Amino acid sequence: MNFYLQFVTVPFLSFILLKVLHCMHYNHRKNSSGCRDPPSYPHKDPIWGIDLFILTIQAFSSGEYLDRSTARFIQFKSKTWKSHSFGTTVYHTIDPEVAKNYQSIYFKSFGIEPIRYHLAENLWGNGIVVTDGEKWSAVRSFIRSSFDIVHTANIERLAFHVEKFMELLPRDGTTFDLMPLFKRLVLDTSSEFIFGRSLMALEHPDVAFMESFEYAQRGTGIRMMLGRLKFLHRDAQWLQSCKQVTDFCEARVEEAIERVKDGSERRTEKNRLRLVDEAVKATTDRYTLRSLILSVFSPAHDGAAIALSNVFFHLARHPKVWHKLREEDVILPCGGGSTGSERLFVKKGDIIESDYRAMMRDPDLWGTNAEEFFPERWEVIRPTWEYLPFGGGPRHCPGIRLVFVEAAYTTVRILQEFKLLENRDNEVEWKEKMRMSFQSKNGTLVGLVPV
Repeated sequence: MNFYLQFVTVPFLSFILLKVLHCMHYNHRKNSSGCRDPPSYPHKDPIWGIDLFILTIQAFSSGEYLDRSTARFIQFKSKTWKSHSFGTTVYHTIDPEVAKNYQSIYFKSFGIEPIRYHLAENLWGNGIVVTDGEKWSAVRSFIRSSFDIVHTANIERLAFHVEKFMELLPRDGTTFDLMPLFKRLVLDTSSEFIFGRSLMALEHPDVAFMESFEYAQRGTGIRMMLGRLKFLHRDAQWLQSCKQVTDFCEARVEEAIERVKDGSERRTEKNRLRLVDEAVKATTDRYTLRSLILSVFSPAHDGAAIALSNVFFHLARHPKVWHKLREEDVILPCGGGSTGSERLFVKKGDIIESDYRAMMRDPDLWGTNAEEFFPERWEVIRPTWEYLPFGGGPRHCPGIRLVFVEAAYTTVRILQEFKLLENRDNEVEWKEKMRMSFQSKNGTLVGLVPV
């Protein structure tokens, strides 16, 4: 009996001793560096942080995650605070200087592969959104150059699809949801940019593919939230949805490999290049190619579609802004201490998370009307690290230009065709729906009156 007691007790005491020594070493290095801890979340479970994890799950389920996250920065009266998540220290920040340091200056000291890869490999494989180091650097360099090679800002290509989109907008003032149409529009533009031919979702929507893509994104978002508890996410439909999406991309990869082999990769309308063909010239590894395509296809689709949906969600509730836009000419184109002003010590294995939504509503950065829909603010402000919808530093999204052009062009075309935009949603406030990107839970229910 004593043997079994020792067998259990000795490893446990050794673990406790190791943790104490580690904590002492950490405190010595932190204090000798002149660093101070930011405010800590008042955990009931200070080791595993299960209490905060449960609150996070509840917030996701109720659609209040973004608001509750923002409220915690007000609660701590600091732009940076820390919590514990299953043995790992997590720093939460809305401080632009902290974001600049870890995303740019000390970029090589922070990685995402240990956090993301095993959670999202079913959908994204070994793409740039889940990898680090040389693997990430090589693919990132290729994608960045390819965005210029394939003419991402081709207005003629964009105009064709936007006109198809405009034909689907009701002109009798009936209530409809703009968000599904925006998603079909961007699915067409992004698929043509990547594959050289559009999926024509506006004319012949492949409902099965779009539903699979949506479900795969949402399930991957849930796994990201669960982290080490990903085993709780047992969803056969998610696995099937991921397979349908990856099978689709693999078929496009095979087509591209054959085109490059026989030299026909340039034979598209007006000799327009395809991103997938350019990728095949760099590698013929099917898994890498599939991962690369999805790393571009997924954010390219989500970025513009959700941005447009949110723009019109708010415009429908602010008729004065809508009318002002129609009247104007439009041209297309750190963290330490109680106040966050002292140095912050981040040891290897710790995680820093920028809460971009809260950062972009911080009254210290944006004024007392930070929570208001007030687009006129952009006439006078020129933000840098305070505004990071596409991230910052080497990992910033290379599709930023593509999203801005598509969103701006589509917005202007709708403004030109319709004199009134009316909100038809009983829910006035924007409510979240979690996916890989948060979107409007109720869509964008509006009515349009043509000029």
